[in-house]
Amino acid sequence: METKKPELNEICPGLFSMKLNMMHTSNQAWIDNRKKALNNAKDKEHLIVQDVVELMVIVVDSPSQKRRNKATNIEKLERKIKHNPNHLNTLADLAVLNRNSNLPEKAAILEERINEILNSSDPNDIIEKAISVLEKGYAALFEDYTGSGIEAQQMLLESLQLIKVEQNTAVGKKKGVLREASNCILDARRRMFQALNCKTNDSFYDKNSSVELLEKGLQYLSNTSYSKEKYYIWKFYYAMAYSRMSDIEVATSNKTCISEKAVNLFWSVIENLSKDNECFSIYRARSYAYIGHILISTHKPSDAYPSYSSYENDKQFQALLGTPLSSFQCAYNELSNDEVVLSREGMSLWLLYKFGPAKNIEYLEKSERQLSSSILHNPYLRRFDFSTRMKVYLEMSSLEGIPLERREDLLKKALADGKTSVGLNLNARDVCKLAEICQRLAKFPNFYRNGPKAVTNIEYLHVALDYLNQCFKAKGQNYFTAYTFGSIYFGLGEFRTASEWHKRAFMISDFKLGNGNIKPLLFSILSLGEGSNMYVELIQVLTYIARKRKDVQFLRTLVPKVHVEDYLRSLLNFFIFLQTFPLTAEQVEIAETLKGCLIRKNVLKADQVGGSQYTITTTQVVEYDVKPEIVYQRVQMKTEPVDVQHNWSYDFCIITSGVNTGWVQCFLQHQLSTPMVDSDMIFTGFPGIDYDSCSTLLETTMNGIKKSRKSILVLSKDFLTREWCLLKQIILKTLQNRSDFLFIILLEKCDVPSEIDDAHLSYFDFTDEMRIPFETQHLKFALVEN
Repeated sequence: METKKPELNEICPGLFSMKLNMMHTSNQAWIDNRKKALNNAKDKEHLIVQDVVELMVIVVDSPSQKRRNKATNIEKLERKIKHNPNHLNTLADLAVLNRNSNLPEKAAILEERINEILNSSDPNDIIEKAISVLEKGYAALFEDYTGSGIEAQQMLLESLQLIKVEQNTAVGKKKGVLREASNCILDARRRMFQALNCKTNDSFYDKNSSVELLEKGLQYLSNTSYSKEKYYIWKFYYAMAYSRMSDIEVATSNKTCISEKAVNLFWSVIENLSKDNECFSIYRARSYAYIGHILISTHKPSDAYPSYSSYENDKQFQALLGTPLSSFQCAYNELSNDEVVLSREGMSLWLLYKFGPAKNIEYLEKSERQLSSSILHNPYLRRFDFSTRMKVYLEMSSLEGIPLERREDLLKKALADGKTSVGLNLNARDVCKLAEICQRLAKFPNFYRNGPKAVTNIEYLHVALDYLNQCFKAKGQNYFTAYTFGSIYFGLGEFRTASEWHKRAFMISDFKLGNGNIKPLLFSILSLGEGSNMYVELIQVLTYIARKRKDVQFLRTLVPKVHVEDYLRSLLNFFIFLQTFPLTAEQVEIAETLKGCLIRKNVLKADQVGGSQYTITTTQVVEYDVKPEIVYQRVQMKTEPVDVQHNWSYDFCIITSGVNTGWVQCFLQHQLSTPMVDSDMIFTGFPGIDYDSCSTLLETTMNGIKKSRKSILVLSKDFLTREWCLLKQIILKTLQNRSDFLFIILLEKCDVPSEIDDAHLSYFDFTDEMRIPFETQHLKFALVEN
């Protein structure tokens, strides 16, 4: 279907109307770096972007934040209007500044002029409208969509801490108001955390998508008398916008891969901008560099690009497809020593070394030189170069034959680059890589060993934790941060926290990533010590892994390269425990597979165990067939009135099905009772509910509810068909007296009992296992809030 050409009257001129993040940041270092970047663009890029660059500088000095800049910025824009009275973005931003300066008459005159241009069909006015959209696309191209979220998280945390301090000394009504304010901020933090972990499919583009705006502007210009050369300069920025998008297939690009679309656009720039004009050298050179980097980063052979068939007779293009690295020589022939070209070549050489068919050390060494040259040109602009050079230094530190002193120096250089990169752009992958570097330095020179005994400088692990905590607060969690948290805490000897992070990592992981997390998870649990509680936790974890993977073969590869004897001895003791513990059928299969592994490792002899006998569990099939009213006659049921004040013994009590008690203890109760990050509180859970009989179930549930500040009702189909009929009366009666005592977790897709008025209760959806770690963190926020 043909894409509908955008209407000219859809234009909303002005950069202020875009609500760019750069307008609202209070990070002065970021503002200074942004100004340096804009001044660099003004010096090096074509005159057609000068107007928008100057407007972006004014936006950074937002009048809503800095009153002293208003008059100066108004004077600047008035001078620009004298140069081009019809420049829409200047007119619109000047109107905003006049209104903010209490000059409505001047603003009205400007707005009337804007409307005249927008409604005009004059060819020159049509060009002005197109330029307005293109300039907004240029501004959006350099927008940072993550900065405001990071800053909001930090400011909420600081506000909460200040209110808590004030609350400690307040009395009477003031104390109550501060408590309400504290709860509101906690709720805002919880919702912000939830938002940071949301993935939305609402729109393919961001709210101010540079691709969308630049595409629209170019469509406006397509049938005008606008200069062909200038048109292709704008097309270069359009290509840049495409190159920054994820490499996926979308209908908007006619099933053409994003990277292929970007290459086509960059090549059109090279074809249509004359080599003889020095003004175009920067665009031709950078187009070559982008093409080379895209071709190398997508790892595709030249015959895998059907979209390039139109260039099959273009010898130069075919040569670039065959040897993408030659693109950079073409770029240097156009413009020597350009920082963007140096940067793209450095990143491409790193990719060729890391993912290419052979580990060519020359690629690694040249990558370091090119990245260093790029950084030397403009250190405040090259945040991605610091990130890549960090990885290069880390890789170089692992090369064979490197002296120890040189190896340590490379790791320290990698750490310095990591800190700079994270300081410029808080990226979760970079934070995890930085933490890996810290681990190596903490254990240097034996950085391939595991555990606290290998650590010689614990301060490096504390540095890693500081960055991980910062990343968690600002960005939430993913597999890589969860895994890295687990590794760092293991090195610190905090095995419980390490175990809980590795559990989260496995839940979030896909099949491939999960493989790398199984050994650290099990080793963390075994490091907790020996005893029935630890072994029960371990069999629950193994059961969960087996269910997720749909087999038990992962047990055959669980022996690590280090600590083998201790590890095997712990596994042997675990197997002995399994012979005495009630197991399900799938747990028996796990035990038998583990037995085979131990026999193959000569830790266990076949004649020692013979045909192993296991106890098949019966506790999970107890039927509560006694009528509830009979049990209630035997058990005195009391609930406290709403106005009774309590000093709770526990923060929470978990009410669940007997079938799910093991999973809940392993994957929920431990998570709530463990401080996972710096800002986490430790919540104390009711020790447990006894499911042996109707009487014990009712008595312990009542006791748990009575002594706990909150109760967490874990709903499953099994609970609704078995325990609910017995526990319904106590839960409903408690809700009458304590309407806020209950949280609900949906462990499976099922209906909430109709007797519960759930309009004002908090829900946590555990039906998608990959979302459970995020929902658990939301539950923690809710426990703090209440």
